Amino acid sequence: MNRYLKRPNDISTSISIEETGNENEEERENSTIGGETNKSKRARHGFSEVWNHFQKTTDKRNAKCQLCGKIYKTSGNTSNLLDHLKRSHPSYNQLPKPTKTIDNFFNNSVSYDTESARKKELDKALMSLIATDVQPFSVVEDTGFRDFVRCLDPRYVLPSRNTLKNVLMVNMYNETKSKLQTILNGLQHCAITTDLWTSRANESYPTVTCHFVTKDFVLRTAVLSTKKLLCSTNHNAENISISMRAVLEEWGLMEKVVAVVSDNASSMLKACELLQKRNLPCFAHTINLVVQDCLAQDYVKTTLGKCKKIVSYFKSSTISYEKFKADQGRDMPHSLKQEVPTRWNSALRMVESILLTNNSISNVLLMTPKAPLPLTADDIEFLQDLKQLLMPFDSATVQTSSSAAVTISLVVPLTCGLFKSLDELKSAMKTSEGHQACIFLLERIKKRLFPYEERTVTRLGTLLDPRFKKEGFLFPSNADGGTQFLQNVLSGMNKNNTMEQDNLEPSCSKNIHQSSQPPLLKFVGNKIASKVRSPQVDAIISLRQYFENENAALEIDPLQYWKNSSGQMSLIKSCSLRHLCVPATSTEAERMFSKTGAIISERRSSLKPKNVDMLLFVNKNCWVSKEL
Repeated sequence: MNRYLKRPNDISTSISIEETGNENEEERENSTIGGETNKSKRARHGFSEVWNHFQKTTDKRNAKCQLCGKIYKTSGNTSNLLDHLKRSHPSYNQLPKPTKTIDNFFNNSVSYDTESARKKELDKALMSLIATDVQPFSVVEDTGFRDFVRCLDPRYVLPSRNTLKNVLMVNMYNETKSKLQTILNGLQHCAITTDLWTSRANESYPTVTCHFVTKDFVLRTAVLSTKKLLCSTNHNAENISISMRAVLEEWGLMEKVVAVVSDNASSMLKACELLQKRNLPCFAHTINLVVQDCLAQDYVKTTLGKCKKIVSYFKSSTISYEKFKADQGRDMPHSLKQEVPTRWNSALRMVESILLTNNSISNVLLMTPKAPLPLTADDIEFLQDLKQLLMPFDSATVQTSSSAAVTISLVVPLTCGLFKSLDELKSAMKTSEGHQACIFLLERIKKRLFPYEERTVTRLGTLLDPRFKKEGFLFPSNADGGTQFLQNVLSGMNKNNTMEQDNLEPSCSKNIHQSSQPPLLKFVGNKIASKVRSPQVDAIISLRQYFENENAALEIDPLQYWKNSSGQMSLIKSCSLRHLCVPATSTEAERMFSKTGAIISERRSSLKPKNVDMLLFVNKNCWVSKEL
């Protein structure tokens, strides 16, 4: 009894006395602290049954319910946690208690800290996936995706859709924009493409893309903006020009733009005039106009109408379509293509598919009641002629629509090639309709495509391409006019390079040492010293040397040619970087519309315009992160 009446300051004495006692008594004594036994001590924090259903957060101040996900504060007690279980999960006592296994140990491991490098790395990778693969922000709420991520790394907690949209996307956009701005600040020249697109939410988005050649002679394309017009109720030239000016000034490119490539809309042409920038009509769009003019002729529309009717019949009848595939007797049967009014080459694809499977089409149609009549032999012959006429246009469109290669230099040679190709096909036409269509296309080429030989941008692009030079022109007069203009450009560039020197400088006056000359030949040195060279003379000499050199092979990349060229060609080399960056078409801006349509889908049709702009920017400029 005395043991329990001792004061705390007598504890040490009590322990020394008990040390002489028996073993059992020593154990009881050692369990005494401050006059209290284990029975009166509070149970250790981690052993409450509450912790079978709660997990502590990383800061140890809160606990997360594993049944519903709610978080509560805990300051060493579990009363509020237990109260939550009783109110929200009254049957928690009946739930099976978790068994302690090695898998549970890893699954219940502490999540990554929000500031940890691993957490940031995974968040950035997730945002890159959202932008690159055009996934909605709500994917982080999809059960299947969450289970997949939990299986990959149980310690990674997915961010919410709001965190993705308002934090991670903004951070990635700002990081990419900063890196792209650094690249653009180092440019001297670039080209711009632009076009307008209307989303399923009936909102207009003008896209502006930038094209340039890097210091390593690599052609690059960057998206600058996909924002709504400053005045969304007006699509006139003035509004377009003001919106474009705002984008160019934001990026510091207003004085660096060599040309603006757009479609043939009058509002776009007028907008370029207001911006005082040289406009180049999209070559692919012009080809489309040429072909569409031909397809609109009555003798062509009649046959194409029959083809469209046949394709529509098979597309609407699953039974007939199955018979059509079975009649081909192939493991992978051919399918039929339908024409799309906005794409002329879809008519070519339709004609090709019908010519390829005409026998199977006829067999099924003749055996099926109320089916359309099959095509006649005359129809097939005309389709064969039409296919031959349209294939060169398709090839020209594909070649000039690349974003990874120089295309501006192809416009003039391809125009020449189209004209010569169709002129040769004129005598090979089997039908009168085909001959008539060929003559019509030749006339439309003269009207719509020949003017490209007279445009400054395309002429300079062809002359500066070592594969073509003057030989890429149909008319020598256009080549001579382009050469004269190029000579003036080089002269101006040479003059700017020597602004600190006299415009007329003796070529060798500073290099000749009079003392080393023989007396009888002193007059030669005097004449050489008085000999003058001007920037225009240097330009003429450089051009003459360039044109007299052998043309490069057609498979050579012109940018690599200039990269490896000698120092004697430095002036023309600089000029080529200025003009070969211009794309022949605005298809890069139109490709953005396809990407925009994928982003503004049914699952994310309510996206705000600023979020659309940031998503497209990150998606199309992913190469920037690898560049720096």
